Amino acid sequence: MKLVLFDLGDTLESDGVLLPGAMDTLEAIRSGDTGGGPAPLLGLVSDFDMPTEPSDVPIIQQRYYDLLDDLGIRPFFEPVAERVTLSTEVGVFKPDEPVFRAAALKVHPALEFDDMLFVTENLGHVLAARRLGLAAVHVRGPGQHSGEVGTLPELVPLVQAFLERDEPVETVVLDAPPGARITLMDRIAATTARWTRLGDVLVVRAPATRAGQLLTHRGAADSSRRLVVPEERLHLVFQIGRFFQEDHPNVRVVVDKGRYLVVDVDPDLSLLDVGAHASCYAVRPLPADTVVFDQRAARPRPPTPAEEVGVPAGEVSRAAFEEALGTLAGLQTRHSTSAEFLGALEWARGRLADLGYATQVQTVPVRGGTTRNLIADSPGDGVDRELVLVTAHLDSVNVLGAAAAAPGADDNASGSAGVLAIAGALAGRSRRNDLRVVLFGGEEQGLFGSRHYVNGLDGPERARISAVINMDMVACRNSSTATVLLEGALPSQAMIDALADIAQTHTTLAVQTSLQPFNSDHVPFLDQGIPAVLTIEGTDSANDRVHSERDTLDTLDIGLALEILRMNVLFVAQALDRDIRTAQPTR
Repeated sequence: MKLVLFDLGDTLESDGVLLPGAMDTLEAIRSGDTGGGPAPLLGLVSDFDMPTEPSDVPIIQQRYYDLLDDLGIRPFFEPVAERVTLSTEVGVFKPDEPVFRAAALKVHPALEFDDMLFVTENLGHVLAARRLGLAAVHVRGPGQHSGEVGTLPELVPLVQAFLERDEPVETVVLDAPPGARITLMDRIAATTARWTRLGDVLVVRAPATRAGQLLTHRGAADSSRRLVVPEERLHLVFQIGRFFQEDHPNVRVVVDKGRYLVVDVDPDLSLLDVGAHASCYAVRPLPADTVVFDQRAARPRPPTPAEEVGVPAGEVSRAAFEEALGTLAGLQTRHSTSAEFLGALEWARGRLADLGYATQVQTVPVRGGTTRNLIADSPGDGVDRELVLVTAHLDSVNVLGAAAAAPGADDNASGSAGVLAIAGALAGRSRRNDLRVVLFGGEEQGLFGSRHYVNGLDGPERARISAVINMDMVACRNSSTATVLLEGALPSQAMIDALADIAQTHTTLAVQTSLQPFNSDHVPFLDQGIPAVLTIEGTDSANDRVHSERDTLDTLDIGLALEILRMNVLFVAQALDRDIRTAQPTR
């Protein structure tokens, strides 16, 4: 018997509304879609009102049950007398041991902590539950920057792994070039194996007795590694530069794709919360049956000129881009709270005003002071106009401290100069929809500028946004082939497809795509369901000079940046001239 025990507030619901995917996730777990074995039981454990008298307990419990009725999820936890445990009746709050002990005893006297999986948005409670012997998963809650899983549906394969953890599992790492990928995936689909793909590499977890089947495909054995790694130790790392590896040099890296790593690490992630650069990476259990990122080769022919397909956007000016890049990276720092940052912002404001944009400055609170967002608008002339955003963060940082040199040439003078160059290329053109460019402050301290901006949008303005193009680090060549990574989430799938098509038709870029967003200014938009895509240099390696005094102009590849800008300006020009909304994102 296994029990999956959920927290309620900010895990399954927030402010009386179910969080996205909650109903489908509960149904998948209850119905046994997590694997071939018996489905686990579902339970709830919540901190709730404390009684003043023993007679208050049934009244308070009924209020909680009524909340479950209002949310429509009570049937998943029936009988509630056995599957719902409240601090009200135990007398202490989570994560004290008596709460979990009471939850186990209600279900069955023989149920042990190692038969229970606890799910919550509270990282402290996750770590406390693990110390007691429970398995536990940290779900990224509303307003949180990170979690072991970003969405509730990502829990399903983790529940499957929890149910099967007593069965020996072997990990196989396979090269999966395009020519062999379909055959390999068909072979995996015929087994009960779980897989994760990072471009041309497959990480497959299968019962040891069947792992060898994956190597019978011609050539697979020559390009594979069989690892004895318990599945619960396999984690996916998202990192800026090489900061995870700098903080944790002794962690075994199984797959290295620059921005993304697969690592072999202790499941107690509290061991990874320490380090000089902990805000620059996230560590999550390796997702199952997931493409972390995909890639498309550059087309082996010259790009089609934009004017031949009727796209009226002019070329981005190389001279204007290089001038802006030199101005921004020439400053000692653009730390969000510095005088140099404010000077850079006022300089950019003057450039946009000269181009005919209406500008405004938004004050943003950050730790230790305030910073600014620069917002510039160019209205369209259509009816029922949509709003297209082009964004980047203007600030830079050096991990040695606010006073240290931080030229931030790639991170992110390149993206900010790109925003200004695109604004210049599109200035003065008639268009159906409205164009807004935004330069954010406070990104390096924790996405403060973009979160403040998105949280300040009213409902109608938020609903008008049809596309957000965010640029963060677009000028460092990390591979032999000029490559762009397009990173978003399901709401932005149509945007990713359109950008990839433009890149392959009108540029020489190879394209990588990912639906695993991480730590840039596209994330707050995606958290609100707004289509947004990060355009960033490709991820085969990583720029290890970022957040230091070594991120300088002489390390940049201007040609790569201009190709990425060409892709973006053509997409934005098309988006401004038509309705680009889709009723349902493609998968």
